[in-house]
Amino acid sequence: MWQKLKDFTRKDPVLFVAIIIVIIVGFTFANVEVLHYTSEPEFCQNCHPAEKVGPLGEYYTWEKSLHATAEVECLDCHGDPGIVGYMEAKMGGLKDLYGEFFKSQEHKMEILTKGATDKEYAAELVPNETCMHCHTDSVNKKHWNNRLMNVGIDFRLIDSVHNPGFRKSFGRPDIMKEGVDVGVKPNHEFHIKEAGLNCVDCHLGVAHKGELHNLPKMATCFECHHNEREENPNISAPENMECEKCHKLQVDIQAGTFAQEQGVDNLKWYMESLACTDCHTDPYARPTTETCVQCHDSSYGDLMVMFQDTFESRLSKIEKDYKELFHERLEMPEGKRELFHDLKRLFRAMQMDGSSGVHNPDYFSMMMDKAEALIEKIHSFDKESAEGGYKSLIERKEEGKMIGEEEKKEKAEKEEKKVSNPPELVAIAPDTINLAERHNIETTKKAVIFDHKMHYQNFECSECHDKPEAGTLKADLTKFSGINNSFHQELCFPCHKEEGVPKGTSCNTCHK
Repeated sequence: MWQKLKDFTRKDPVLFVAIIIVIIVGFTFANVEVLHYTSEPEFCQNCHPAEKVGPLGEYYTWEKSLHATAEVECLDCHGDPGIVGYMEAKMGGLKDLYGEFFKSQEHKMEILTKGATDKEYAAELVPNETCMHCHTDSVNKKHWNNRLMNVGIDFRLIDSVHNPGFRKSFGRPDIMKEGVDVGVKPNHEFHIKEAGLNCVDCHLGVAHKGELHNLPKMATCFECHHNEREENPNISAPENMECEKCHKLQVDIQAGTFAQEQGVDNLKWYMESLACTDCHTDPYARPTTETCVQCHDSSYGDLMVMFQDTFESRLSKIEKDYKELFHERLEMPEGKRELFHDLKRLFRAMQMDGSSGVHNPDYFSMMMDKAEALIEKIHSFDKESAEGGYKSLIERKEEGKMIGEEEKKEKAEKEEKKVSNPPELVAIAPDTINLAERHNIETTKKAVIFDHKMHYQNFECSECHDKPEAGTLKADLTKFSGINNSFHQELCFPCHKEEGVPKGTSCNTCHK
């Protein structure tokens, strides 16, 4: 047999070499295909088939996670970055395959449960360096400088990730330098470098909780901070009621500064000076209408509910568009995706704030206006928008470039409206009126300083007064407290709505 092979090689060496090359190429191709196939989540599903949250449901929960929508798959996390880490993960997979066939079901459940509950073991499965490869620039750069990341064939996403380009394509910050600004703003650099925490200490099961966004629970922070303070009383871990140390989003919302980058004007909440604990008396429970009426009159509870209902209604409409765009984002061209990232930041902030609009109602309204404009701009995106010259229908409408015929007519009528108040009345009319003093009202808010001059310059005195010379009003003012007081219901709100006054029913439009 051996002699026949030697004779064949001497007789036709070219054919022999060709056959060897075909065998090697075929073997290599087969191995590459096997590696590709066994690296797919669908292969993992064979051993993790359950459609539930918990052991054996890892594929099911991953599929619902944010990582899955970003095409981050099993081996991207369960294997160190680089070709060596990939091959080590494949060898570990052989061990798992052995366990699947030769170990008991109880043993398998024990291992899976340990990975989902034991933080130290979970940190071995998914170490910090793996998470930080995608979420930071410094670790990513270190890996590319010190490791062989691939051999020209991409078996998984993580080995082709280059930052900052990759994270920016998803609108993600460098967690070690820029921080996270939607919801709680943790100091990742301190927690990882100084406190020595692993990512899984806070984000255990981040891809396997069965939800899109699987964020750390507040109880996790409380427990950790409490334990650290017990061990070291001098530690700077925040107390449970020191809300503003972590909840930077809510602080910025109340200050009306959060969305400057998205082009939303600053607008401070009129009660911005309140401490969080004035309303949040229990760190584990949200304030209710009963909390409001401890300081305000009973109608303020109704006002809070009205704010929240309006907020939730508008947010649900924005969410519908957001979800559709979210699943399209990977296919968006760069300019369009940048618009989506702005929308995402606004939407997630409104969603994560947790107050359903109460922290700063007017500012939230402005954020929603901007979000709706961004949605329209994304849907109408074209080459012009990518170059920065595109303006959405809403923006052009605001500039008066696309006003309908009826609106043009209405605008012209308002511009032509002439006020002819008698000079003798104008001469005796006060420029401003403190309504609280004038009507002897005890108010829990800042008194309204009514701009009388602006009104008599733009409206006939008879529109509000039955006897202008005596200053008597047409409205019957009988109720002076609560959101449903006579001023709101009979004078201010109806007129502001008719005239289209911006934020005409908002508290701090007049109470300032």
